[in-house]
Amino acid sequence: MAGLASPSPPTTPAARSTPVALLTKDFARSTLSVRHRPVLRALAEAMFSPDGEVQPERLDAFVEEVDGFISPASKTLRFGLVVMLVAIRWSPLLFLRFRTFDELTVDERVHHLERLERSKVKQLPLLVIAYKTVLSMIFYEDEQEQRAIGYPGHERRRWKTALPIVQPRTAGRASADRDEAAS
Repeated sequence: MAGLASPSPPTTPAARSTPVALLTKDFARSTLSVRHRPVLRALAEAMFSPDGEVQPERLDAFVEEVDGFISPASKTLRFGLVVMLVAIRWSPLLFLRFRTFDELTVDERVHHLERLERSKVKQLPLLVIAYKTVLSMIFYEDEQEQRAIGYPGHERRRWKTALPIVQPRTAGRASADRDEAAS
């Protein structure tokens, strides 16, 4: 069986002139299913709106943004992120809480995430850190959220006055400076 070759396509003139259909990926896929979205929304609410600062519509739209961000990733990465989200959903059972993560109150979620981050089991903090990184990047990409935390946006000029401006040396000038320093 190992030495059998697959049959080759016909080499008739008609078969050679048929254009080959190119398969492209438009990345219009969705990674998060209906059961994952409430968990992600609950996670975002615990991270960014523990006191109700963020509008519920913004959190719903944020779930769509996250799905759009992770969906073009590789199949392996998408699978890992979904598995981590499922683990976060059921993680209250590890602490004898008989509810899923999205069924907890916001204060309980915040406390639970803090417990996961402090856990001695090395994989549990990684669950929170992975999603905290991805969610923070996406959430604070919004200009309104940047302004809310004091980021000046395009008007940031302070860095120009704090750092000295150094002109690059040309190759000829650098060798002349070395010769002067050597003598």
